[in-house]
Amino acid sequence: MMMSLLLLAVALAGDAVAIAGDFEEGVDALKEGRPTEAQAALERVVGAEPSHVGAWWELGWAHWNQDDFSGAVQAWQKVASIQPDHPEVAEWLSAATARQALAARAPSSAEVAEEAGGTVITFAAAGDTMMGTDTRKGARGLAPGSGEELFLGVSPWLRDADVAFLNLEGPLADGIPATKCGPNSTACYAFRTPRRYVRAIVDMGIDLASLANNHANDCGPKGMEQTMAVLDEAGIAHAGRYGDTALIERKGVKIGMVAAHSGSCCLNVNRIDEVTAAVAEMDAQADIVVLSFHGGAEGAKYRHVPGKVEIAWGERRGDVKQLARAAVDAGADLVLGHGPHVLRAMEVYRERLIVYSMGNFCGYNQFGTQGGYGGTSVVVEASVAANGVLTKARIRPVALDNMAQPRPDPEGRALKQVRELSSSDFPDTGVKVAEDGTLTWH
Repeated sequence: MMMSLLLLAVALAGDAVAIAGDFEEGVDALKEGRPTEAQAALERVVGAEPSHVGAWWELGWAHWNQDDFSGAVQAWQKVASIQPDHPEVAEWLSAATARQALAARAPSSAEVAEEAGGTVITFAAAGDTMMGTDTRKGARGLAPGSGEELFLGVSPWLRDADVAFLNLEGPLADGIPATKCGPNSTACYAFRTPRRYVRAIVDMGIDLASLANNHANDCGPKGMEQTMAVLDEAGIAHAGRYGDTALIERKGVKIGMVAAHSGSCCLNVNRIDEVTAAVAEMDAQADIVVLSFHGGAEGAKYRHVPGKVEIAWGERRGDVKQLARAAVDAGADLVLGHGPHVLRAMEVYRERLIVYSMGNFCGYNQFGTQGGYGGTSVVVEASVAANGVLTKARIRPVALDNMAQPRPDPEGRALKQVRELSSSDFPDTGVKVAEDGTLTWH
C-alpha cells in the first residue's frame, strides 16, 4: 500500500512538472509572437488540468492573436466560470464577443472582390536592389555575366504575380561618370550598374521600378535618363524624378504608381501635401494606386517606426507613418516603403496595406549583411481588389548570402522580425504573421 501511494505521488509530481513546463512554454511563445505554438502548449495544460485558470486566460490570448475571437470567447468564458472575480475577464470577454460579432458581419475576401467586379490584382514587391557596381569608389566587381544567377530561388515569387515591383538602388548606365562623390571622399558610395543587367530583372518579371532614392541619381541627370531609357526598352514602367509616374494595365485594371524620397529630384517625403497631391492626381487616372517611398533613418538601430521625422546622415527622411497614412487618405491603395536597409513593421490602414520597409533585397558585394538585420528581407505578396481593398497578403522570407544576393530563407527569420515589429509599433493595426508568412489583420 505504501509503495502504491509513493508511486502515485511520484506520478502526480511528474504531471505537475509537465503541466508547469507546458504553461511556461505557452506563455513564452505568446511573448515571442508565436500564437499557434502557444495554443498547442496551453491546450495540453487545460487538457491535463481543466481548472487551470492561468492557462485558460493565456489560451484566450493565443486565440485573440490569431483573430480567432470565438476561441477567445470560449476560453475566457471558462475563466469566468472558474474564477468569477478575475480582475480582467469581464472587460476582455466583452471585447472578444464584440469582435466575434464584427468578424461574422465582415465580408470575406471573395465578397470584397465580387463587389469590385470580381477582379483581383496580385502584387509582389521587393526592397532595395543594387545588382553590382563598376564605379571606382565601389569597385568590388560585378555579378558574373548579366546577373543571371543573382535571384536564384526567389525570382518565381515575383514572376508569378500580376504586377512585380522593386526599388532600383542606383542607375543602369554605361559610359557615364559617377558624379556623386568628390575626388577625396572616403565615406561616399556611388553606384553604377551596366545596362545589360536589366535582363536580370526582366527575367524576374519586374513590371514597376522605383527610381526615387538616394542612389538613382549617382551618375547625374544623364545617368537617370539612360536608366529610364533602358527600362522603357525593357517594358518596365518606372516612377522617380518630378513628372515621372507609372501607369500600366492588367486584367483590364489600371495600376498607377508615384514615388517619393528625400532628395531634390523627386516628390519629397518631407512635403506630405506634395505627395498626397500626386497620389490624388494618379487616383483620378488609375483604379489601383501604389505609393513607393524611400524614407526613414538607416540601419539596425532604426528598425522601429517612431511616428516622427527621422534623420539620416544629417538629412530629414520624413515622418513615414504620417506620410503613408496621408497617402492612403488621398487615394493610395498599396504603400511600399524602403530605405532603412532593414525590415520594419507592416500595418493595414483603411483596408490598405502599408509596408514601412522591405529591407535589402539585393546589394551585390556592397550591402552589409551582418548582424542579422541587414541580411534579412522579404518578398511581399498582396492581392488587391479593383476597388483598392486588400483581400489577401503574405510575406516570403529572404536571406542575403555573403555576397548580398537574395535566397529563400528556410529558417524564416524575417517572419519573426515583421511579427514582432508590427505588434510593437502598431498594436491596433499591425499585421499578424502566421508561421507560413500569411498575413491577417482586423
